[in-house]
Amino acid sequence: MRSFTAVAALAALSHAPIAARPTETTLRQADAEQMRIIVDQDVEAQKAFMHPNYIINTPANQVDRKDQIIARFARGGMASESFERTIEGSAITGQVGIVMGRETVKPAPGSQLGRLHPGKTLNRRFTNVFLWEDGKWRFLARQATVVTP
Repeated sequence: MRSFTAVAALAALSHAPIAARPTETTLRQADAEQMRIIVDQDVEAQKAFMHPNYIINTPANQVDRKDQIIARFARGGMASESFERTIEGSAITGQVGIVMGRETVKPAPGSQLGRLHPGKTLNRRFTNVFLWEDGKWRFLARQATVVTP
């Protein structure tokens, strides 16, 4: 009887649904959520979405970690008057998803970039890196560079 129970249990496990896997669609949805969080200034969503090891090379030419970004974000230091993103490429390798492209941003006057570039609309190149953990994408890293037209 024990062997039948063990065999039945193994058979049931072999037919259990496979956990969701990262896809191009879910990666693009994660990138869209990251943009929504920034545009809406949703601090709580940002905290939850960012991986604990999050790191960024900012468009203000400095490297920051999650705690620094959350603090700046909460003070309006990343606010913008307009924000557009065009994805030019993406890739998934294992549990890592990468999204690259260009952004056009008009920083709010009181934001970090607004003080560095008063009244200007900025063109940027970006790379967003996501990590697939526990069935969802987490925002792991970002590179955003202001470029001249």
